[in-house]
Amino acid sequence: MSRRGLLTTPTITYLIKVLGGEGLVNEALATFYRMKQFHLQRYVYAHNTLVFALCRVGNFKKAKFMMEQMEFPGFRCLPDVFTYTILISSYCRIERASELLDDMVKRGIAPNRITYNSFIRYYSATNEIDKAIEMLRKMQEMNHGVLPSNSSYTPIIHALCETGRVVEARDFLVELAEQGSIPREYTYKLVCDALESAGKIDLLDAEFCTRLEDGIKGRIKQVMKIKPLLHLESV
Repeated sequence: MSRRGLLTTPTITYLIKVLGGEGLVNEALATFYRMKQFHLQRYVYAHNTLVFALCRVGNFKKAKFMMEQMEFPGFRCLPDVFTYTILISSYCRIERASELLDDMVKRGIAPNRITYNSFIRYYSATNEIDKAIEMLRKMQEMNHGVLPSNSSYTPIIHALCETGRVVEARDFLVELAEQGSIPREYTYKLVCDALESAGKIDLLDAEFCTRLEDGIKGRIKQVMKIKPLLHLESV
């Protein structure tokens, strides 16, 4: 197979991905290390695929080692934004992700939206809302070429509503809309219900509500148009 040129880096990387997806991490590791035997270059995507597989099964120590190994002589393959983001999204659960973010920035690797959102989701879910807000502001201030999106604001808005900080939830909803984004219908209704329960529904003016409701309806119509096409493609 190797002699015919069929055993290539993309082929082996795909095999690692399949093995990792099935939870066969030891087999994925063995396949990865055999790449050298077949004189195949281990590119960053192969490393990232293995790091992701290791994180999926909770083997964070080995995943971190795999990232460090990328800088060893002979590998010629440095970690990229995806390497760090994979680890950060996993390390958030064991509160060591901030170290990785600092290391990432020191190396001149700009975090992407997924990197920041990993922190925002984690802090929002663990009721550390002020830290989530701080991360949102950091995304805006660091000038890494990424801005908060719907998926950045939504966890914060939900967490604020759940903890009774309804005025702040309203403020973030308005901020999201002012950036030209339309919130999810559930998020919009959640803020409305929270404000109404707190007797502060008047903080959302009628014109603002109409604009959001029209945007939500328009998006639903678009989805309904696309759905039949997706069904045809899958047949």
